[in-house]
Amino acid sequence: MHDAVDAYGPQASDVLGRVPASYTEALTCDLCATFQRGLVARAGADDVISQLTPDDFWESLGAHPLSRLLDTDLKEHALRQSAREMGRILAYIGVENAWLVETYDELISVLRRHIEHWTLPEQERRFLQDTLVSRLMVSLGGIVAGQRQVMKSQQRVMGAITRLIETCTTLSDLARALLDTLLTLDGMVAGTFAKPDKYGTLQYEIVIGATVERHASTFANYQRLPNIHGDDALGRGPSGCAWRSGQIQRSLTILREPSFAPWREIARELGYVSYVAMPILDANREPQAILSLYHSAPGYFSTADRNNLLDRLRSVLSATIARLGRYAPTIHYTARADYRERLAHGALTLLYQPVIDLKSGRLAKVEALARLNNPDGTHIPPADFLPAFGAGDLRRLFALGLRQAITDLRQWEARGLLTAVAINLPAQALADLEYLEIAKTTLGEMPIDPSRLAFEILETDDIQPGEPTRGILAQWRELGVRLAQDDLGSGYSSLLRMERLAVDEVKIDQGFVSTVARSPRKALQFIHHLTRLAHDVGLSVVIEGLESRGLIEAATILGADAGQGYAISRPITANALSSWSRAFRLSVAPEQPLTALGAYAALLLRAALLGLAQTRPTLARHVVAEPCAIATYIETTTPENAALKEAYRALTDTIRDGLDPKHHEEAHRQVEHLLCTEIQREENADRLAHPLPGETNENSSP
Repeated sequence: MHDAVDAYGPQASDVLGRVPASYTEALTCDLCATFQRGLVARAGADDVISQLTPDDFWESLGAHPLSRLLDTDLKEHALRQSAREMGRILAYIGVENAWLVETYDELISVLRRHIEHWTLPEQERRFLQDTLVSRLMVSLGGIVAGQRQVMKSQQRVMGAITRLIETCTTLSDLARALLDTLLTLDGMVAGTFAKPDKYGTLQYEIVIGATVERHASTFANYQRLPNIHGDDALGRGPSGCAWRSGQIQRSLTILREPSFAPWREIARELGYVSYVAMPILDANREPQAILSLYHSAPGYFSTADRNNLLDRLRSVLSATIARLGRYAPTIHYTARADYRERLAHGALTLLYQPVIDLKSGRLAKVEALARLNNPDGTHIPPADFLPAFGAGDLRRLFALGLRQAITDLRQWEARGLLTAVAINLPAQALADLEYLEIAKTTLGEMPIDPSRLAFEILETDDIQPGEPTRGILAQWRELGVRLAQDDLGSGYSSLLRMERLAVDEVKIDQGFVSTVARSPRKALQFIHHLTRLAHDVGLSVVIEGLESRGLIEAATILGADAGQGYAISRPITANALSSWSRAFRLSVAPEQPLTALGAYAALLLRAALLGLAQTRPTLARHVVAEPCAIATYIETTTPENAALKEAYRALTDTIRDGLDPKHHEEAHRQVEHLLCTEIQREENADRLAHPLPGETNENSSP
C-alpha cells in the first residue's frame, strides 16, 4: 500500500529521476487542469471560483503543491506547507471541502492513467503510483488544514468584534480596534474608515495595514481621493456607490473592475486584489461613514462566509456609530495621528474662563479649558482634537489637565488669589474607574483642599445612572471634591439625571441663552424655571454663555447663582488671571435694571406673581404697590421711549382695574413687543462692540 512507501526518500528520488521529462510535464499539466475544472464543476454559478478565469485562478494560488508533486527533491514538510498555503487561498475564494475530496478522487484516477502508459518496469510503475498517491493525500491534508486555519481565524474575529462593542467607549477606539482586528484575518492587506468632508471628498480618518502610509498619501498626492458624488468618476467607484445606495459594494478583482479605474494602478502597486466598501448607516438609514477592506485574493468578500461576517460587522457598526459619534467631525488620519502624538508629548495648555458669583460680583472659580500647542505658539481648540482621541488618550488628557490645574491653583494662592477650578469629566468616567484612580493618585502626590476642585460631568444620553454609576459617584464624593452636571438641557431627561447623579451644581447649556435676541421669552423662561427647580432640590445654578450685559443682568434677576461668558471674560492664561481678578468689577442691582433684557426678566417674574394673584385681588394690589423694576428701567434708561412708557402704563391700569384677562394679556403683549425691540437693539450693539471669535463652545475637556 502507498501508506508504507517512503514517498520522499532516496528510492523515490531515484525512480522519479529516471522518468522522462515529457512524462512528468504532461502529468503535471493534466493534474492542474483537472484540479481547476473539477472544483469549478462542483461550484455554483454564483460561487467565486466559477467567475474566475483559469489564469486568474492559478495566479491567485501562486506556487502550488500540484506543480511540484513530481520533484525528485520534494520533502514532506515542504509539501504540507505549500498545501496549507493553497488551502488558505482556496478558503479565501470559498472552495468547500466536499469539492476538494471529490476532485482529488479524479486526480488519483488521472495519475494512475498516466503511469499505466509509462514505459517503465512494472515494479517501478507500482512504486511511483503509490508514491504519488501518498503525496497527493498529504497535499489534500495540508489544504484542509489551511482551510481550517482560515475558518478559525474568522471565528476568532467574530468573537473579538462582539467583545469590542462591549468595551469601546469612543467611535475612534471602536473603528481603530475593528480595523486592527479585521487585519488579523488571513490575507487582509489594509482597511480604512472614512467620512466625507464638507465638499463630499472621503477623508481617511483611520487607515490600518502594511500599506498604511502609502495608501492614503498616494491617493492624496495623485488627487485620487474618492468622493460621494455620482456625476464624478471619483464618485462612481465602490465607496461613492456605497454611500449613495446604502448597500455594500464588492469587487471580485479590482484590476478588472471598471468603476475602480481611477485607482487601478495604485491598487496594483499596493497589492490590493479584492475590495469591499461598507456604508455605516444611522437609525434613519442615512450613511455616516464608509468602512473599506482590501484583500490579497480575488473574490474574498463575495463568499457566503464573508457575507455573514460583513452583515454582522455592518449591523454592529450601524448600531453603535450613533451612540459613540454620529455627529463627530471628519478628521484625516494624519491630523488624528498628529493630535495624539502632541498629547503623548505633553503639548497641552490650559486656559481658564472665570465663573462669577452673580450676587457678590466676585470670582467664584475658573473653568479649565484644554488646548493643544502648535509649534508657532497658537492653540488647537478641543472641538478639533477631542474627536480624534480614544479612551486612553482621554484618560491621559484628564491626568495632564488635572496636574496642571492643581499646579496653577497653588501658584495663584502664592500670589494671594484663593479660588477653585472646574475640570470637565468625560461621561465614560462614570463607568471607568481609571479616572478615579488618576484623581486619587494625583491628589496624593499633589495635596490640596479637594473642595477647591469641581468635576463637571458632561450630559449625554449614554449616561445610565444606575447602581454602578451611583457607586462610582460615591467614591468621587469620598475624595471631597464637588460634582456638577455640565450642559444641562442638551440631552434628554435632564431633570431626571440631575436628581439621579446627585451633583452639587448644574450648568445651563449656553445653547439656550444664545437665542435670547430672537426669542427672549423662551430663553429667559427656561433659565427661570430650571433655576427654581434646581434650587428646590438644593443645587446651585451656573449659566454658561453670558455674552452681553443684558444676559448677565437677566440671569442675576432670575436667581442664577453664577455665570460665565465673554461678557465677563474670555478664556485667559493662568498668569493673566491674578491681574484680571484685581481689575474686574461686576455690580448688578436687580431692582434697578439697566438693560432691556434685565427689565424683561423682571417683567416675567412680575407676570408669574400676578398669575398666582388672579383669584386673590388683595395679593394683586400688593404686587402692584411694590417698587417696580420695569418702571425704574423705563424712567432712567429709556425716558424718551414714549411708546414703551404708555404701554407699561396701560398694563398697570389693567392690574388696578381688576386683572381682566383679555385686556391684561393684550397690554402685556404690547409691553413685551416693545421690550423685545429694545433687546434686539441692545444685544446687537453689544455684539458689535465686543465681537465673539468663531469658537463659541469653550466648555470642553478637561
